[in-house]
Amino acid sequence: ERDILGLTYTPPSSKHRRLPVMAHATGCKMSTSCHAIPASRSAPLVRMFGRAPSRMVARVQVDETQSEPVVKTGSSVNRVPNEEPQKKKRTEASSTDPVSSWLTRRFGLAGGLAWLGVLAAGSLGEQVKTRLEVAEEAKGVKQVVNGKEVVLSSSGVSYIDMTIGGGALPQKGYLAVVDFVGKADGVVFEDTISRGKSIVFFFKGRPFTGGLCAGVEEAMSTMKAGGRRIIKVPAGSPAGFGASGFQLRPTTHVDDKAGTIPPGAALEYDLTLKTVSIPPS
Repeated sequence: ERDILGLTYTPPSSKHRRLPVMAHATGCKMSTSCHAIPASRSAPLVRMFGRAPSRMVARVQVDETQSEPVVKTGSSVNRVPNEEPQKKKRTEASSTDPVSSWLTRRFGLAGGLAWLGVLAAGSLGEQVKTRLEVAEEAKGVKQVVNGKEVVLSSSGVSYIDMTIGGGALPQKGYLAVVDFVGKADGVVFEDTISRGKSIVFFFKGRPFTGGLCAGVEEAMSTMKAGGRRIIKVPAGSPAGFGASGFQLRPTTHVDDKAGTIPPGAALEYDLTLKTVSIPPS
């Protein structure tokens, strides 16, 4: 603790903290007691504030939120000497692309624009690749005449190929886009084709989407993108909706969905697997 003028002041709220007091005897106005300062000891004020004591009246403003007292002189407020001002931290703009940031710093705007051109070329290449893949899938599509019914022994689900696709097989977690007409005991409960809104879902994800069931996923596991199948789930099969049945409810995108699947109904799906794709990261 350093006592500059030989005086100390103890705030009423703290008995253990001592703060140095700098005041001049002439015109000293404080809410607490203040002692006169000998003229011989007022020289430190001149050195600190650069003005003669006769023209200066100093007051101590006690602020409990500050670790050091604040000295007011006239209209200005000065901190006690020996306190270093805090330096403001410089904030630099950052980019989510480190390559772009480095090129811009190294070569200026031209470097950033060059990297943008590379990204644009890569995006264009992906679009061309996608179009080529779609064209290859279209070439591999084959129409089936008098297709044979295939029965899956595990659940009794059966299917008949109407069109063999030329695309990829669906895998767990992949995005599948399908169009179908679903019937329960011969009554249509869902028709995405007439509505014009396909069903998009994660293959083998839960819960099931839009009236699909486990029997449909089982039949789709060997179905390529671009293909079409008639899938049948026998009545009472565990691959269907069982004794509880199912009620389709309106969604944000389809507000008129209201199909009903009775308990233990026999199901039939005329399903087209339009695309299969890897989900975005």
